[in-house]
Amino acid sequence: MEKKMRILLANETYSPWLNGCATFTQRLAQNLAKKGHIVGVIAPAVKFDDHYEIDDCGVTIFRLRSLPTPKMIHPNFRVITKPDINPAVKKIVGDFNPDIIHIQNHFSVGKACVKAAKKAGIPIVGTNHFMPENLTQFVPGFIGDTMMKVMWKDFLKVYNKLDYVTAPSKAAVQMLYNVGYKKEAAVISNGIEFDKFKKRPVSEKLLKKYNLKKDVATFISVGRIEKDKNLDLVLEAFAKFLKKEKGQLILVGNGKFEREFKRLARLLKIKNEVVFTGKISDEELWEIYSLADVYIGAGTAELQGIAVMEGMASGLPVLAVNAVALPELVEHGVNGYLFELEVKDLTEKMLKIVEDREKLKEMAAHSLKIISRHDKNVTIKQFEELYEKVIAEKRAKAPVQV
Repeated sequence: MEKKMRILLANETYSPWLNGCATFTQRLAQNLAKKGHIVGVIAPAVKFDDHYEIDDCGVTIFRLRSLPTPKMIHPNFRVITKPDINPAVKKIVGDFNPDIIHIQNHFSVGKACVKAAKKAGIPIVGTNHFMPENLTQFVPGFIGDTMMKVMWKDFLKVYNKLDYVTAPSKAAVQMLYNVGYKKEAAVISNGIEFDKFKKRPVSEKLLKKYNLKKDVATFISVGRIEKDKNLDLVLEAFAKFLKKEKGQLILVGNGKFEREFKRLARLLKIKNEVVFTGKISDEELWEIYSLADVYIGAGTAELQGIAVMEGMASGLPVLAVNAVALPELVEHGVNGYLFELEVKDLTEKMLKIVEDREKLKEMAAHSLKIISRHDKNVTIKQFEELYEKVIAEKRAKAPVQV
């Protein structure tokens, strides 16, 4: 039997909030627990109080009181507001007594975990999900550029103290070295749960609820409705696509700029062909993936692209912007096409990908083949092996007790 570990994860964002980092952390915690490990998570509370809860998979979640950030900074983020966060995290670490700690960012919880781990001699690793653009997109001009430099400097102060660092793609690892990370780092995919994304029947109830059609080219994009997702470009390209083909565009998710993008759809006179679903259940999402023909990933701040991976696991060809880590998922002309951030280029790729239905099926099959390398079981095994390696190395370096 494999050795069972006590693993403490920490993140400044976690369910019920929907974003890639929160989703990754929850899936990792729950899948490790399913393997028999004792798993805890330090995360922000939904309200202004400290408490703990145990989820359906047996993961203990230590919630620290938090407040929402101002909407001008970030619409879906909470800040843990404990002036005494170091002793609070130290107590959690002492009570939980982990074999290893795994942080997901360098903010207040990450810093407190590093301090507690070093004091207690506990090995600590981190995964990089950080791209300043996800935050600075809400801040104007030179202020955002200055913030970006400061945040990377702050990031390095924390991550250069860790025993090991991972990132979900080659591009994400290279980004670490580009900004001055000094230690070893490895690629471990965010992973994907294939069984959830199998094709399934699309109910009449769903079609009626969102006014969806079955007989037109259907594009889908899932995620935060924010500027870094470049949905203005997607909407403009889709408007031009509709001049030559029938189609519908489904945008799943919510965010600060939802009203702005709905206004753009009206101005482009395509509001009847564009569906904004808002936040939906997993079951509805899986059905909508089954209805779609093509996934569009236009975000330029993707360190891997969990939603793109979900689309691929659903058997969808992908149109992806040629930026950061998305070219690692989309092989141009094989399981989709890469496009530049130009309306004309995306329009041409949208028309091209749906013009040949047999080619579309071939691309769908290639998407499934490519994404199979990212099976969640491979990801969990890699993290287990990493934890065991780091724990063993830490123990080997520990002074011998006389």
